[in-house]
Amino acid sequence: MVIRPPIGRWFPPRRRDNRTPDEQQPENQQAENQFYPGLFDVLRVRHILLWKVKPEGFPAEVVDMIVDAAEYWPSTEFAMGERRRIRKDVDEALVYTTPLCYDENTLESGSPKVLPHRTAHPCRKIVFSIVSHDQGGLHERLRLDPNRAGIYEGSFTWFDAEVIRKAHEPPQRDAVRQKMHPTEKRPQHFGPNHPLLLPRSNALQRNRTRTQEAKRHTIVWHHLDHIPANSPEAEEMEQSQGRGRDTVDGKQVRELEPGDSILVWGRARFPGWVNYVDELSVRVFWAV
Repeated sequence: MVIRPPIGRWFPPRRRDNRTPDEQQPENQQAENQFYPGLFDVLRVRHILLWKVKPEGFPAEVVDMIVDAAEYWPSTEFAMGERRRIRKDVDEALVYTTPLCYDENTLESGSPKVLPHRTAHPCRKIVFSIVSHDQGGLHERLRLDPNRAGIYEGSFTWFDAEVIRKAHEPPQRDAVRQKMHPTEKRPQHFGPNHPLLLPRSNALQRNRTRTQEAKRHTIVWHHLDHIPANSPEAEEMEQSQGRGRDTVDGKQVRELEPGDSILVWGRARFPGWVNYVDELSVRVFWAV
């Protein structure tokens, strides 16, 4: 099996086969056919490599290298339950991941169970899948060049990913519940210098401007990504893919610790702008 690395690592990406993109399976069908090993699967493979391949076994360091090269990591996926429509000046929490390397079923107990993991920073990859669009069409109040429809620059509907530190602790869990289920949803009023007024360089993903057709964006954060935010490559990704240039250097993944969670926000700004979110999921991978 040929392993296809995501954009941003030191070695270049390779195609799985020689078919053209039009001949390959649709992305959502590929995702449905993708096998994601569970924790037991990974532990079993590690045991085989350690003790069953040859009598004296492989060193643990070699097994780690094999598992990481194959990206054979356990993962958990979290998905939005229903479609959302986010109107101007509203921020809405959409998806929240279980604290990294913690058993979700034991979080409410006095001693939540920590799952097996490797190193103090075990997260290896986070994959965000978003199907969304803005209000489409042209509106006089938007005052935008109609020829610039369909690009990411000038978009005022977008998504941010917030890291919640020590999310396994009760005070943090209570705070996240309040964000996910606020007592009321109403437009926020931001001053001219408020950091959330406009999409920033750390935006997870922007929608294409004034395009009513929904588009799936798959955003991969990988621990081996090393693209500097001030590089031409990061600028090109921001313009052509709608990703914030501060999200392509991998530090978000490398800095995650057990107990940390990811909270994805959907946002919209200014009259006439609406963020239509059809699907949103987050899959978190960690090393064992």
